[in-house]
Amino acid sequence: MRTSSLVSISLPPSMVKEAEKVAKKKHMTRSEFMRAALRHFIEEMQFDEAVRIADEELKTGKYKVLPPGGLAALIQR
Repeated sequence: MRTSSLVSISLPPSMVKEAEKVAKKKHMTRSEFMRAALRHFIEEMQFDEAVRIADEELKTGKYKVLPPGGLAALIQR
């Protein structure tokens, strides 16, 4: 049974050339490089969404930012 799926994409030749250069420099295959790049992009998008949600919750007052030393003051109570 296959543990991966084959995906075909179209890229400009210049992008393929640059990706191959970076992959070679990092001692990766082109597939390994593309997987790493996609993984990085997905993680960045998830982080951006988490930041957007946190910003919205701060604006609506659901969460508050503690001042410096604020957590220590709460723990000592």
